[in-house]
Amino acid sequence: MEERWGKNVIRAGYTVVPSIILRAQARLHINAVELAVLLHLLDHWWDNAEMPFPSKKRVADRLGVSTKTVQRAIVALEKEGLVRRVTRSNGNGGQASNLYDLQPLIDRIRPIADEDLEARRKAAELRRSVGRNGG
Repeated sequence: MEERWGKNVIRAGYTVVPSIILRAQARLHINAVELAVLLHLLDHWWDNAEMPFPSKKRVADRLGVSTKTVQRAIVALEKEGLVRRVTRSNGNGGQASNLYDLQPLIDRIRPIADEDLEARRKAAELRRSVGRNGG
């Protein structure tokens, strides 16, 4: 990755995003804003044991949109069954930023990935058989 992007770009941080999320965007029924919000949630998921909890304001500032736009996107991601919002409170009993459980996304993309891999396997098999039969 350093060879492609440069050492400082990688040192500044990166997020691993399964390509199937991008390729299956239409199947996941998410628009461009919802995908961007989802990518920012993924960028805040630093520890496997702890789901991300960025504030809507932070995500909005990064995207250059209103917090209301981020809120609508999160509601849409919830309705689509890709994210589960969990309310958190701070030490004073007030509300802290929500935690975003991404397990529903993981559960949703696994069978899509399986289907994608099977389709690729079949396509490769067909290409091999056409090559053996002289086209």
